[in-house]
Amino acid sequence: MKNTTGFWPVAPDLRRSDIAFHFRGHDYLGHMVAPAETEGPKPMVMVTHNYQGLKFFDVDVAEYIARLGYVGFAIDLYGDRLPANERLWPEDETHVPAFQQKCFEAMVALDHDHELFRALLKAWLDQGMNHNFVDASISPAAIGYCFGGVAVLEAVRGGLDLGGVVSLHGLLQTGEDPNPARFNAERPPLKSCENNYNTQTVVVVENGADDELVPDDSKQRFFNEMNEAGTDWIFHHYAATPHGFALPPTLGPPGRLHESTDRRSTMNMLSLFREIFPGVRQNPVSHNASGTSIPL
Repeated sequence: MKNTTGFWPVAPDLRRSDIAFHFRGHDYLGHMVAPAETEGPKPMVMVTHNYQGLKFFDVDVAEYIARLGYVGFAIDLYGDRLPANERLWPEDETHVPAFQQKCFEAMVALDHDHELFRALLKAWLDQGMNHNFVDASISPAAIGYCFGGVAVLEAVRGGLDLGGVVSLHGLLQTGEDPNPARFNAERPPLKSCENNYNTQTVVVVENGADDELVPDDSKQRFFNEMNEAGTDWIFHHYAATPHGFALPPTLGPPGRLHESTDRRSTMNMLSLFREIFPGVRQNPVSHNASGTSIPL
């Protein structure tokens, strides 16, 4: 598996664990990275992937979280719907349409079935919180990129026990796409369910002003929804910033890294962690998982 971690020093004391389970007919495999054993259990940060599925970058993010002093848990929302070796952008451009189609189908199977989506997120949360690396007395955090940003907001709508969530260039409504012509595929019927918002979760949204997938009407509907639900939300809107601003170019076209926005959104994320995990020292780490330098 490729990696982007050449800018970090070797950290042999970091602990790693693969977590596999079966859920509603599918097999899933996630990857946990934790600080050294001498530091004991730490709060967990669940990392959710973009529409490509779990891959090297998401595991790198989990390692970045562990280097900060928390437990990073990179989860896979696709499982065997999309084989693990078919999630990187094809080098042969003729294979791109088929790749897009497979990723799209795995994505809409979840975001068009809200009960299934929330139940799978809850199953992953339970898997992580039951691990001996994790301090289960502290409500965890969840962060997500693109589709993962949709996922963490859906977790809030589903009332999952999360101290805080960060959506990085994620859509704001589950099961919607303002540009459905991007993929030559039919969407399944939308299955919604009743919302049960966790109003104790701090919701942070990091959004690019030039993100074509988050139009103004979507933003206003989100603001109204969060206000009516009584959630504690923060929305950061970055000038001249595209969709995919926090993803490295090693991911192919989905990686549209915008370093200043990635840096500022990372710093906002770190601030949230300090707020919701006040008893845990946060270590300075010079670069995040995309390779963006972070002030120490």
